[in-house]
Amino acid sequence: MLSRALLVILFAGFAWANFERWRATGEPSGLGTTLLEAWVAVLFVVRRPTAQVSSRRLAWAAAPVGSFAMLLARPASGGLPELYCEALQLVGVAVALLSLGTLGRSFGIVAANRGVKTQGPYRLVRHPAYFGYLISYLAYVAENPSSVNVLLLLVSTGAQIVRMQEEERMLVGDPAYSEYLARVPRRLIPFVY
Repeated sequence: MLSRALLVILFAGFAWANFERWRATGEPSGLGTTLLEAWVAVLFVVRRPTAQVSSRRLAWAAAPVGSFAMLLARPASGGLPELYCEALQLVGVAVALLSLGTLGRSFGIVAANRGVKTQGPYRLVRHPAYFGYLISYLAYVAENPSSVNVLLLLVSTGAQIVRMQEEERMLVGDPAYSEYLARVPRRLIPFVY
């Protein structure tokens, strides 16, 4: 219950800061990323419980940092044109939403086995939602460059990489996942990594 309240507070702060920027400047700063974070918050609240959750401290430490660090980012001046950044954020949001939609209630924060998903964007990479987050967050920071936002991007991305590793550690014993690994060799970026 406390984790849900904290998530709501973090999301509300992020959304409000971006809304205030829009009201003050007329620029829709962070629109795509705000939509993405809203959807993640909803999935967090309605996620399906599972008995197979990682007990590793690293998984539990990386999960909230990777999931919520970017909620501390704030609008800043001097970035790339918002039209391009917002468009790129929306591409990232579309990738993430399609991926999260494929997961449905199997979404989770901490590494767990909630079943192996292999359809939709999961045919291209094993962690397409994280790819969508990465695109959206990169575009947000390009639009809102500040040392704090860059640091949050680096910390969040590092934690997301740890999350991927912890999720795979959790799933590797599942025969369906072993078969999936053989078919989809890339973790995050199609044809690259």
